[in-house]
Amino acid sequence: MDDFDAIAAQLRREARWEHEGEAREIVAADDAQRSLLEELRRVPVGEAVAVVTVDGAAVNGRVVGVGADWIRVAEVADTVGTRRARARRIHLIPLSSVVRVSRGVA
Repeated sequence: MDDFDAIAAQLRREARWEHEGEAREIVAADDAQRSLLEELRRVPVGEAVAVVTVDGAAVNGRVVGVGADWIRVAEVADTVGTRRARARRIHLIPLSSVVRVSRGVA
């Protein structure tokens, strides 16, 4: 490989890195604009989750529904096969009190 080919290859790599960096910035900006409500609406009904609130309470169960300012979680004894599991209690949790939602709780 001569000097011209080496320089051309380096310029192509730098252009690719620049494009990848721009793409990462676009994705990060989209993630920053996405609200908790939008994220919760992506969680399918029946999905096993753990919801932690501002006061430190944690609820493990399945998502029953997501409203304008609330999430409804059915507490179940075992999160495996949660669509068919009978709910112990159903919690209506205001989104303003939700700190974290973890999917796929085992």
